[in-house]
Amino acid sequence: MKREERRAMILTAARKVFSEKGYHAAGVADIIDAAGVARGTFYLYFESKRAIFDELLGMLFHEIEGQIRRVEPEAGAEGSAEQMLANVGRVFDTLLRNRDLTRILLREAVGLDSGFDRKLDEFYTRLSGLIERSLRTGQEMGIVRDIDLRVAPLMILGALKQVLDHSLADPQSLPDAPALAREFLSIAVRGVVHPGTMAIPEGEGGGRR
Repeated sequence: MKREERRAMILTAARKVFSEKGYHAAGVADIIDAAGVARGTFYLYFESKRAIFDELLGMLFHEIEGQIRRVEPEAGAEGSAEQMLANVGRVFDTLLRNRDLTRILLREAVGLDSGFDRKLDEFYTRLSGLIERSLRTGQEMGIVRDIDLRVAPLMILGALKQVLDHSLADPQSLPDAPALAREFLSIAVRGVVHPGTMAIPEGEGGGRR
């Protein structure tokens, strides 16, 4: 077996073990047993349980990044909205197809240690950055209004995490990924009140980035 194939086999085994036992309860011995390799072979590729989960997390984010396409302004407002919807739908689909990693990410990984917390912070910062860039592009195209780009990405990311967490806890309680994406984007874009029914007072200071 080639080196790359054996490494991929260990990653697949680790993912299965994490899914079945959870990150905390899983051990290197469990991964070795599932992969059918010697302990020394495992350590040729990964220095620890956390190192292998770091890689799985990186693979997940790489897949998420690959699902986000640039919104083309030539499509007009309606076409741009459909492109945004498609982006959100693909992100939801990716995270829900990777329920095992998403569950660990949302529920188990926080507080493992300062190094892992930094890793998670980097992950969420990158996600927030993707959202911010999408919003900024929308502003340049004239389809996103003047909002504070320090606040909006964090609010959207927080809502995304909560919806995903609920979906993981009770998959039947929410619609499938395409319908979930449409509802999420509808609320994120339009809010929850009818246009013109409520005015938000303008604040002083703060500014927008």
